[in-house]
Amino acid sequence: MAIKVSIHANPEELPALIDALAAHGAEFSLHATARTTETPAPSVLDPEVLALLRTRAASQYADLFVSFVEKEVRAHGAIAELGTEKTSYVKLYVPGPRKVGAYCYVRPDRGCLDFRLPIEAAEGCRFAAARNVQADNAHPVRLPLTVADALPEAHRLARRAAEEAEAA
Repeated sequence: MAIKVSIHANPEELPALIDALAAHGAEFSLHATARTTETPAPSVLDPEVLALLRTRAASQYADLFVSFVEKEVRAHGAIAELGTEKTSYVKLYVPGPRKVGAYCYVRPDRGCLDFRLPIEAAEGCRFAAARNVQADNAHPVRLPLTVADALPEAHRLARRAAEEAEAA
């Protein structure tokens, strides 16, 4: 007997969903449907932040960076600000008083995210890794954002970094 299930998911959620189904021995077939012609929701990002993400990331990765930052802002209330004039990154802060620096540096020009987490946070990660950085660098965990499969891990690390920033 087959059980039919209808699942509605965003494209960036599909890789994690497929992995979860396969891990539980599910047999399934995946059929793409045509995209609707609905007008996409306007971005929640400041136009300068959005422009930096779109112009500094390699064209094939720009949507991943925009998706990551938009979800952090929309779902978790993150504050997204441009880096300094001489750099090309976006800083993500927790809302409210700033007790510590940014919990994540979004570096589209380098194709990665740097998280304010202890090195141990990279243990067991599929995409993120600890970097060998100077002692005063608070962002030693780096995740290359070059495939959609990395988004769930990126958001998990971002949640942890934001929680630690709020607790500081």
